[in-house]
This record gives sequence, C-alpha cells and structure tokens, in this order.
Amino acid sequence: MSETPQVPVREGGHYETEVVYEVIEGPSRRRLLAAVLIVLVLLLITATWFVTTLVRPAGLPQRVTEGGMGWVRSIYGWGDTAAELLTGPVDVAVGPDGTIWTVSGKTTLVGFDPDGTLHQLVPFERGDADGQVVSIEGIDVDDDGSIYLCDFGKNMVHVLSPDGVMELSIGIQAPTEIAVRGNRMAVASAFGIAVVTTDGELVAQWATRGNAADQVDIPHGIAWVDDDTIIVSDTHNRRVKAYSADGRLLYIAPEAMDVAPRAGVQPGMEQSADSTMTPYQLPAGMTIDAAGRAVLVDAFEFSIVAVDPETGAITSEWGEFGAEDGKLAYPTGIDYDAARDYYVVADTANNRLQIIELPGSGGGLLAKARRVLDGPLWLCSIPLLLLIIAIVLAASKRSRKRTGSETVVDASGGAQAR
Repeated sequence: MSETPQVPVREGGHYETEVVYEVIEGPSRRRLLAAVLIVLVLLLITATWFVTTLVRPAGLPQRVTEGGMGWVRSIYGWGDTAAELLTGPVDVAVGPDGTIWTVSGKTTLVGFDPDGTLHQLVPFERGDADGQVVSIEGIDVDDDGSIYLCDFGKNMVHVLSPDGVMELSIGIQAPTEIAVRGNRMAVASAFGIAVVTTDGELVAQWATRGNAADQVDIPHGIAWVDDDTIIVSDTHNRRVKAYSADGRLLYIAPEAMDVAPRAGVQPGMEQSADSTMTPYQLPAGMTIDAAGRAVLVDAFEFSIVAVDPETGAITSEWGEFGAEDGKLAYPTGIDYDAARDYYVVADTANNRLQIIELPGSGGGLLAKARRVLDGPLWLCSIPLLLLIIAIVLAASKRSRKRTGSETVVDASGGAQAR
C-alpha cells in the first residue's frame, strides 16, 4: 500500500491534509486470477462441445440441409414402445407456452414440450357419442391455450381447455383445417370456407366443392394474414387463394393454371401433357411467420414453400424426400413458434414431427436465445455465468481506489501526514 500526502492548509492551528490510499495487487494475485479465467473459458468450451455432441443424433452429416433449411430436432413419440410412437401425424400447432400439439392415429392428442419431452397425453375413444372423436384432421391453439380440433369424420370442431378437457363441439361439415385469431376461427372444409366465433356463432360462409374460381376442393391449409385477410391452400386444386374475412376473393395463385411445374417432381407423379399445370403438387398445412410470409408444406413435392401473402407468388422453397433427419416424406402440417423462431412440421409418412429453422423467418436474437435455453445447451450457461462474474470482479479490483481525508493537530505548527 502506498500513501501520497497533499499540500496541507493551515486553519487556526490545525492542518487538514488529504491522503490517497491506492491498493496495489501483487503479481501472484494477478496470476491466480488469470489462471481462474483460463480454467473457466476451457470449462465453457468443453461443456458446449460435450452437450452438443451428446444431443446430436449419430450419423447426421450436417445440421443445415438443402437450401439453408436447418434441422433442430425430431420427435418420434413419448416412449420406446410401439404404442408410444407417433402414427401419421397430419397437423401440428404450437401453443402460447411453447407446447407442441399434434394428433397421433387421428384420435390421440399429444402435447410435447419444446425440448421434445412429453407434456400431456389425451387419448380419445373413437365413436359418435359425446366426448368421442372419429377422425381428427386439423388442429390449432388460441392465445389462451385452448385447443381446437377438426373432426372430419364426425363433422365437428371440438374446443378443448388448455389441459385437454373437451368443452364444446361445433357442427361443421367435413372440417379439414382451422386457424384461430382472437374470438374468430377460420375453418376450411371439404365443401367450403367458414368464419365462426369461438363459441360457435356463424359469421360468414362461402364457396362450394369444385375446381372453378369460386370453389375449393378439400383445402388442407388455412391462416389469418391479418384481421381481414385469410389465405388458403386449395389442396386438390393445387393452388393458393386469398379471401377477405367476409369471403370476397382477393386472388388465385397461379391465376392462369398453365405454368410449368417446379423441378424435382418425384418418379410416378409426372403430369400428363394435357393435365392442368401448376407450381404445386399438393399444397397443405400453412402458417404465418414473423416476417409475414405464408409458409406451407407441399406433400407431393416433399417441401416447404414460402409465399408472398399479398400476391400468392412463391418466394422460396426448401426440402427433399427422405427418412433422414432434415428430410421429408409427405408432410401435411406446419406451424411457426415466434417465441423460439422455428417451425414444426408434421412429417406424416415418417411418423414424426420435425423442428426446423428457415432463413428469412423474421425472428430476432431473443427468440434464438430462448430456443437454445429450451434444450440441454442451457447447461453451458453455468460456466458462462461464472466467467462473466470473474471478469467483472477482475475489472473492479484493478480499478479500485480508496480515497479519504483527515485533520491532524500539530502543536509545533508542522504538517503531518499518514
């Protein structure tokens, strides 16, 4: 410790002097602190490598697949037995708390946490009685966590509480897909489109089954672009359509159905020379991401397609056929989790859900950080936190100074300093 006396000022026989004390750390303490920081950095690197290696499936060659589509994880079921594996999930919905909801075997509602672990299992009996279901096709979750199921075989939309208790059934003929916004739900059915309040009051209804401009044919994708616009995958007509909330047709894409199909049509699915040509093979489930894009799956193209919701034009496309993680086999449903900036795909023929990320989704850094914390990588935050604390302590010790003043009485008139 060193002392630096200042020039004294005499006031009535007293002298006041300011003494500055500066704490000087020894070389051994600095070396010890540096060693601790190095150990923490190595611990952080080791923990990150270990956890990443542990959660990465064996044999996966690349995390990023074709066209920039990134694979996050696959969910095959909630146990190891055959009865605990997903069977042909046709749709998926992400709740406000991040729960991923799907239906296995058309009758069993299953909820997974974002890390893929089981959240809730709600098996239904098959039948026509109250509380039973016949064939669930579509699913959505509202902002309060209530769950909506399109029971195609029973001509009903079932409304469930967030914990899976059936509270209401609304009669709609052959419903295939549903999108809830506020207190309204847009329902696509085999025979048309309807807007219904969440308590069952019909607001608007339009279209019939067919291939004319004002008709639809078993649409299996529907989403609210905003409060006044609904976009639909007109599945068996192989096109995308947009409507106002009261049923006014805004556009059909493609408008003239004579364009060449996209590259990559699978063997056995080529169109004949005189068939109607569109850029779609079988457009199905649809969602809206944080960038405002309509993102749908094309089951027969084994792909995910981004669409400009204002025009219906295709802007991007990802995916290829396969059973490996990151590849698709007849996907039919998709939803977007804005809180974690990822998409969940119902990879139907592979009997699984896949969580994937796509470029241009519009999600921010906060969403990406939240996604990381949902998985095992949160363990890496422990050494990272220790490292940050050590750096802060080191910085504060190096800059610490203690300053004080004291009055010294000197009878002889001389200045004293301590």
